[in-house]
Amino acid sequence: MHDLLIRNALLLDGLGSAPVRGDLGVTQGRICALGKIKDSSKEIINADGLALMPGIIDNHTHYDAQLTWDPLASPSPALGVTTAIIGNCGFTIAPCRPGGRDQIMRNLTQVEGMSIDVLRTGIAWEFETIPEYFAMLERRGVGLNIAGFAGHSSIRSCVMGEDATRRAATDAEIDALREIVLEGVRAGAIGFATSTSPAHNGEGGVPMPSRLAEDRELRALVGCLKEAGRGLFMLTKGGHTKMAFLEELAADSGRPVVV
Repeated sequence: MHDLLIRNALLLDGLGSAPVRGDLGVTQGRICALGKIKDSSKEIINADGLALMPGIIDNHTHYDAQLTWDPLASPSPALGVTTAIIGNCGFTIAPCRPGGRDQIMRNLTQVEGMSIDVLRTGIAWEFETIPEYFAMLERRGVGLNIAGFAGHSSIRSCVMGEDATRRAATDAEIDALREIVLEGVRAGAIGFATSTSPAHNGEGGVPMPSRLAEDRELRALVGCLKEAGRGLFMLTKGGHTKMAFLEELAADSGRPVVV
């Protein structure tokens, strides 16, 4: 006997196989039968032809701020999303010291088209560091599985302040940036994300902080993933960032690069 039997569903296995109509049985929390199932079950659901599939992973979202007031990440669950990746392009809200909050929010109004009034009203600033942000999400609870990147622009703003949008980082600043990236990855971040796209500008058309990073800064920060032994590098690429350079970063760090 199964614990759960879902009948008359359009089954998609997530592996690329052709969809088939049939039933799915679950016993002790594991899928144990597919197809035309004659066994009995403690619970039976008639899917009535609806699609049944593994949860959808939305690999590029910007829910970083919204999750602090909307733990369900509306409307993603209604669309079948069970895992959302946040922090893409390096646009995050952590780390952020109290004095830098307005700058982070103003940038999001431009680069992601968010309402400044909503951000100022909605964001729960119960954190400063990346580990504290992740801990807050766990404490408050979220309706989806959430995987987050350590975001370059926020990290740069935290270390360099207003200069993050004006100039290259010094050696000492790069060392400070590295410490924050490592802290984030060790706290559970799935990697390091950045953007070199000329389309990514903050308030008043000022480039997002990550766009001011020199190649040596990127090498150092992606190198953190090698040191941590985990994670991937995510980049929203501008035309001047060459694939050969990204291949070098992948080879040097031993970590995947997602463009």
